[in-house]
Amino acid sequence: MSIDPKSVVALALLHHALMVLAYALTPLIASITLLGILIAVLQGAFQIEDGALAMGAKVAIVLFFSAAAGEMIFLTLAHLAHDWIAAIPNLIAEDWN
Repeated sequence: MSIDPKSVVALALLHHALMVLAYALTPLIASITLLGILIAVLQGAFQIEDGALAMGAKVAIVLFFSAAAGEMIFLTLAHLAHDWIAAIPNLIAEDWN
């Protein structure tokens, strides 16, 4: 199967968007998952059945990442938006039939 040269721009933009998504969200999702496992183990060990404990810790992690990496994530998304806007003329010029 060969890729149509006309769709290379669109595929490159899609690839870039997925890489930015993975780059921006992987640390956050991984830390929330690890924190959830840790809290589950502690709740099981100490027989604590409080759902607010887990939710509060996860909210704290999200707030921490927002404060610590928010600017980096914003700049990465701004770069992605710039690339997409710059590619608009190429996408418009393509024949989509």
